[in-house]
Order: sequence, then structure tokens, then C-alpha cells
Amino acid sequence: MKDGRAREEWKDSELTARIQRGETEYLDLLIERHYDGIFRFCLCKTGDREAAYDCAQETFLHLLRYLEAYTEQKKFKAWLYRIASNVCMDYFRKEARAPAGEDALETLWKEDAGFEQIEHRELVGTALNQLSENQRETIVLYFFHGFKLREIAEITDAKMSTVKSRFRQGMEKLKAYMEKESGERREQDR
Repeated sequence: MKDGRAREEWKDSELTARIQRGETEYLDLLIERHYDGIFRFCLCKTGDREAAYDCAQETFLHLLRYLEAYTEQKKFKAWLYRIASNVCMDYFRKEARAPAGEDALETLWKEDAGFEQIEHRELVGTALNQLSENQRETIVLYFFHGFKLREIAEITDAKMSTVKSRFRQGMEKLKAYMEKESGERREQDR
């Protein structure tokens, strides 16, 4: 079935349906489309490039293993990030390590070229580090990965009301921190 569009224009749902029908040549395109985002997400969660690489690889192995069971009831991207979140939690259990905090965000900040467009990225990075891990994850998934709050609830396996609360409280803390820092910088400039 040809529809005249380039393969890169196909939606994830079209690609997953084709792969599930046995057209495995589309798997590379699906992985290529999501690899960078999954790697950055894993890097943010683990704080370590090597661990993030391993977790990203494991995420896509899980994708291969469970794609047949996937149904288009949930958005594919949110489903994939949920797998990545679970893989990262497994990494912490196996390694008996605590989830990454400030170091992870700083590493991600330095690695991600997209952040370079933000004029005050150091200030924003420091502000994000003031948040709890759950608040930071919610804010990063929302603003830097483009997920809606209901998708974040699926990814983090949290109730919608919890995600809304994390988002609201995180935004309030960010706003207060940014206003405080901006005021202090204006004072220093005088």
C-alpha cells in the first residue's frame, strides 16, 4: 500500500501497524525517530552517559519484545517513554543507586544543543534543580519533550491529579526562583 507520502511523514501509529503486520523494515525508522529523545530522557534520569546509553538500548529492546502487544489505545510516544522510565527504575534497582539529581540535569543541559537557544540557560538549569525529582521530571517532560499532562501521568504511572499538582507546584517554585534571581541581578547591575 503506497500513499505517496515519504516514510518520514508517517505517523507512529502507521509505522507500528506496519511493523506488527510483519513489515520490519519500518522498525529502523521508528527507532531513529525516537532515539535522541529517549537517550536525553534516560540521561536526565540517570545522570550518566554510559548508563543513559544502556537504558536507551534496553528501552528499544523492550520495544522489540513488546511491540506486538501494543495497541493504539495510548499514544505510542508516551508508551515508549513509559518503557524508558521503567528501564531507568530497573537500572537504579540493579545498581542500588539513587536517581540522578542536579548532576543529571547539568549533564543534559551541556549535552543538548537545543538548550543553547535559551539566553539564561544556567539560571533555568539552577532553577530546575530547586525542584523535587518528580516536579523536575514533569516540567522537563512537558516543556522539553512536548508531552501533555495526561501523557506524563501515563509515563510516570501517576494519577492525573498528582501530575497536575507536581506541574503547578513546580511552576510556582520556578517562577518564585526566577523572580528572586532576576531581582538580585538587577540589584547587582545598579
